[in-house]
Order: sequence, then C-alpha cells, then structure tokens
Amino acid sequence: MRRLVFALPMLVALLLFACSGKDYTPKPRAYYRISLPEPAYQQWDTNYPYAFAYSTHAEIIPREDPNAEPYWINLHYPAWDATLHVSYKPVQGNLDQLVADARFFTTKQIPKAEDMIETAVHDTSRQVYGRIYEITGVHVACPYQFWLTDRKRHFFRAALYFHRVPNNDSIAPVLQFIENDMRHLVETFSWR
Repeated sequence: MRRLVFALPMLVALLLFACSGKDYTPKPRAYYRISLPEPAYQQWDTNYPYAFAYSTHAEIIPREDPNAEPYWINLHYPAWDATLHVSYKPVQGNLDQLVADARFFTTKQIPKAEDMIETAVHDTSRQVYGRIYEITGVHVACPYQFWLTDRKRHFFRAALYFHRVPNNDSIAPVLQFIENDMRHLVETFSWR
C-alpha cells in the first residue's frame, strides 16, 4: 500500500508535466475549396483561318500588342486569371521549323517538371495533326501546351498560363477543368 501511495502522486505529476509541453507540430496550410461550374461550350467561327468550340467561362481577346501577328488571340478565364495564349502562322515551307520552335518552348518547362505526357493528334477527316503536352509539377509555369497543323498551310500553337506564382497543387481542380476545355477545343478544331 505504501508503494501505491508513493507511486500514485508520481504518476499524476508525470502525466501533468508530460502534457504541458509547448512543442507541437503545426497543421499544414489548407487551400480553399474551389467550386467549379458545369462545362458549357460555344462555337467560335469568324474570318480567322481556324474555328473551334470554347468554354462559355472564357472570353476571346484578339492580341493587339506590338509583337502580335495576324490571327493571334488570348482565351482568358477571368474567374481563375488564366490565359491560353494562341499564335497562328501560315506554313510556307517552314513546317519543320515551326514544330521545332513549339517543342523548344515546351522543353523550357522540363527543369521544373516532374513529368511530361505527350499525346498525338491525328484526325485525317478534319486534316488536324499535332501534339498535346501535359506538363506536371508543382512549380510548372505552363502546364498545358499544344500545337496543330494541316501539314500544308496552317500552324496553330497554344500555351496555358496562370497569372500568379505557380503552385499547381493548389489549383489542381481548376487546371483539370481548363485541361478538359482544351481537349474539347482540340476535338472541335477545324481549318477554314
């Protein structure tokens, strides 16, 4: 009984001192839940040499900066401050150089990328050929790029950028939403 009388206060004191430590592990920061709208599309068919269906959640802005060439546009998602920068070039015996330039811009992302998934586009009925590049990684500035051509007269290139410091883990739902829109754009793409 003496041992119990002596051990009980020691046990209580030990428990009290063990729980009063100031060292703790902080919880990681969480990201806000992002609510995404239902996908909806509209046709963009103007006097440009190409046409496609694009998201109703985006707006098309013709490029007017000094370096812009004819038929260059921006497909801007104002809710997420993301822009698909689109350039167009006529093919005049320079298709190999245009493809090499598109690959060069894509490979600039490799140092920060964890993986790059390349998908071929080959639609003979619409004469649309090209490549889609999904570039994964937390700090990748341009996670989605693609180029399309008819191999004779047209070359279309697009690159998606978010206008903030890249942290693709935090914007993953938005990125997936926009990637689905880009796939729809490619699937509905046609030459004029």
